[in-house]
Amino acid sequence: MAKHWGGLSPWRPDIAIDLGTATTRIVSKGHGVITRSSMAGNAPALSSGVVVNGDAVVALLEPLISKMRIFGMIRPRAVACAPTDANAWERNALIEGVSRGGAAAVVVVPEPLAAAVGAGVDIVSPYARMVVDIGEGVTDCAVITSGKVVDTAALRGGCGALRKAVRDAAFRRRNVRISPRQAELLVRAALCGSPAVSTQALGASGEDSPVLQPISLVEAREAFEPVAAAILGLITGFLREIPHSTGSEIIENGITLTGGGALLAGMRERIQAATGITVMPVANPLEAVVQGAYAMLPIMAMLNMWKR
Repeated sequence: MAKHWGGLSPWRPDIAIDLGTATTRIVSKGHGVITRSSMAGNAPALSSGVVVNGDAVVALLEPLISKMRIFGMIRPRAVACAPTDANAWERNALIEGVSRGGAAAVVVVPEPLAAAVGAGVDIVSPYARMVVDIGEGVTDCAVITSGKVVDTAALRGGCGALRKAVRDAAFRRRNVRISPRQAELLVRAALCGSPAVSTQALGASGEDSPVLQPISLVEAREAFEPVAAAILGLITGFLREIPHSTGSEIIENGITLTGGGALLAGMRERIQAATGITVMPVANPLEAVVQGAYAMLPIMAMLNMWKR
């Protein structure tokens, strides 16, 4: 994907921030994409896609943003992304956290809009485009027409909820504590219907939890199916509620899938089967939001949309 460095003042180091539940990504001119965990020590900065610990956000962002100051003095302005269902308090918490973390001014944009831009979707088209962003803590759907988000639906649950369901089932059924990575392997295998995962591949964690046998793929699928059904229900329910003419355009143009959920083999096929609409993957679904937000920086500057 082409980088969008043009149109920005060399004296104002504007940046884009995707502050996610599990991972934070920042893009600035000259630094590319910087990725790190959304944890400040043992404290999570976000839950379900929104800020829950402002001090953790500051601790997370401050060392990163300080490196992006010009001459160590001029603070960058930032575009930050929020779920479409974020309320005023949650959006203000995001603005405050990014500002305290070192940004001179902040503007918040909807995550699916940024994802669409980063995925190369023609958002200025008069014909409807639909984006589904399945992140760690939020599944966010949006219809975009003529550069505007015209319809949205969101669910506070995503890839993290799939893994948690499997981890809870392993402990409940086998009294075995498996790691998030091990749960991820099971989710991936169960979604795509791959052969059973070996005991060695799964392993276990915890002092008193040796692996007697791994949780089966059938058990894993049963565990996460309510979460997967909720995600699919959000998407199909959203499509049922939009105007018929908009739905016809989406059928023609397809659905763009971004976020970590786009990397789960079998997820795209399940969405296609549930909706009857072609679901299109993108080249780099994990960076679509932050790259799209960075591409929007010149527009923010031109329209002077910055807020302190």
